Amino acid sequence: MSRSVLAFFALIAIAGLAIWYVWQSWQITDLSSKAIASRLEIAELLAERDRLQLEVIRVWSLENIERIAKERLGMRKIPPKTLKLPRK
Repeated sequence: MSRSVLAFFALIAIAGLAIWYVWQSWQITDLSSKAIASRLEIAELLAERDRLQLEVIRVWSLENIERIAKERLGMRKIPPKTLKLPRK
């Protein structure tokens, strides 16, 4: 009887180790897929950041500001010869 009990516990231990191994493999696969998804998200966010930085540069360019001043605000460029500064 003690030999059969020992064999039974050995089978339970082997089954437990097999289940633990499968669970660990599943955890590794799950974490690997999450890491890959995070890397893809980082790449997309970096591309979006670069696109937005270029947009900021374009919007704040002097050419764009001058165009907005002319089109929307009706301003015009005054030649330096006609510019008169007030006297002190």
